[in-house]
Amino acid sequence: MIPKITEGSGGTYGLITYLYGPGKANEHTDQHMVASWNGFAPDPGPTASREAITKLARQLDLPVKSLPREQRPKTTIWHCSVRTAAEDRPLNDDDDGEVADQLVGIGEVLDALAQTSPANTRAELQAAARSFERATRSHIQASNSHNQALRRAARALIQSGMALGKGEDGAATAMLLSILITAAVMAAHWHAARGHAQQAAASRQIATQLRAAYQAAANAPLTTMRTTGQSLPAPARHEAFANIQAVLPKEAARIQAEPNWPALAATLTEAAQSGHDPVALLHRVVDTHELTTADSLSDVLLWRLRHEANLPATPPSAAQRQPQRRQAPTAPATVPMPSQASTRRR
Repeated sequence: MIPKITEGSGGTYGLITYLYGPGKANEHTDQHMVASWNGFAPDPGPTASREAITKLARQLDLPVKSLPREQRPKTTIWHCSVRTAAEDRPLNDDDDGEVADQLVGIGEVLDALAQTSPANTRAELQAAARSFERATRSHIQASNSHNQALRRAARALIQSGMALGKGEDGAATAMLLSILITAAVMAAHWHAARGHAQQAAASRQIATQLRAAYQAAANAPLTTMRTTGQSLPAPARHEAFANIQAVLPKEAARIQAEPNWPALAATLTEAAQSGHDPVALLHRVVDTHELTTADSLSDVLLWRLRHEANLPATPPSAAQRQPQRRQAPTAPATVPMPSQASTRRR
């Protein structure tokens, strides 16, 4: 598959009219929808009427028009046309839907993060979005496991929705970037194994740019979590490590030696205090996601755990966790009444 990405701020109605029309040289045939953001978007079909196109255009424009005018993005169209290479097999609707899911879950999220993440991460994310476009300019037909990993990453990003539109929330951005880094590294390995040198290099570049953005976004929340973990009582630290040993016995020593192990221990303790079984929680995040490409197992695990356990992306500080002590009421001073003083025995 060979995709081509274009952006613009023109009208959605005009783009849909072109896509569902005959094309520039009658190259558009059997136009129909194979996937959508909600699963039931209106499909104008090959004989699209003006009313059907208007209905779809209005639904696509609704998220932008619901924003105040001064907050609407300048670029409102992200269009990716995909053609098959000569050696590709013919694709059915399910295949096309899978390709669309892979391209739009990752590409749109990168673009959105580049516009809404903390200011100190935007340059790296914008560069990563451009690198993603370069990385997709080749065959993207992947193995089932690779497709599933990318879909899981995209689904986690979209469903969490924490960083998108949250401005300077560094912790939420860090959580999402951790997922994207894993997806980019996996893509680099996949392309390299198949001889796609340009795409492998672009994917590695994406991972490098995302890591730079991650370091900027994660510094403050990780510092808070490390401080919390370092202040945990010894039994709590031992219990957190025992949970790691139970699920990841071969990796436990490496995890404990990593700089952010205290932050992971704090997250496991916080999850347990919230009513979760830490061992079962670890199994869920380990069994459904690979760890072999992770630079820091502690970082990857703590963000996955916080997402899976629905813990706040920004952990409470020590001052916020400290319960407020109620001051004992001060007893009023007792002043003897004149009658009391006059009756005292001398």
